[in-house]
Amino acid sequence: MATEVLEQSTKQQLTRRRAPIEEFWALSESVLPTEYLNGEIIMAPSPTVAHQALSRNIFRALDKFVSRETGGALFFSPLDVALPSGDVVQPDIFLLAEGDAKQATKDDRVRCSPLFAIEILSPGSITLDTITKRELYERNGVREYWIVDVEKRSIAQFVLRKKHYALTEMGEGDVIRGTVLVGFEMNVGELLGS
Repeated sequence: MATEVLEQSTKQQLTRRRAPIEEFWALSESVLPTEYLNGEIIMAPSPTVAHQALSRNIFRALDKFVSRETGGALFFSPLDVALPSGDVVQPDIFLLAEGDAKQATKDDRVRCSPLFAIEILSPGSITLDTITKRELYERNGVREYWIVDVEKRSIAQFVLRKKHYALTEMGEGDVIRGTVLVGFEMNVGELLGS
């Protein structure tokens, strides 16, 4: 019986409801990822162990580079990012410019577009990450966006060029090169922890 309940709880889908932004900000803190996208409050199930392990691997690799090479700051979910459009996202991993990071620390809230964002796909978040958030990030000027596919062991890298994303898809044998993190390059398989 307990196993059935556990299995059911890990297969939860996104819940969404239309609401004004004030209702989103009035919500109690939650352990579940909660975002405000296109006028809807969206709650996702808790991430899987594989999702979090992959997030840790990617964060560690990028953080070494960011700490050594840039003045920006790397963050990870759960942390609300209030975009200029009024939407509120919680990217799995994101980079703020140095000045934005200082302002976020002072305000105790992120109120700007990240330079770079990463979303790791979960079964319930595919449409959200590949369409909704991609469009939001593009519209809000996020210069680079990675969608990491755990199942396919691949990364879709979107780079903002003249207000629109250009896509490069990479698998485990490929090398990903940062455009925001100039000089960062790593084998995709190694980055994904293969």
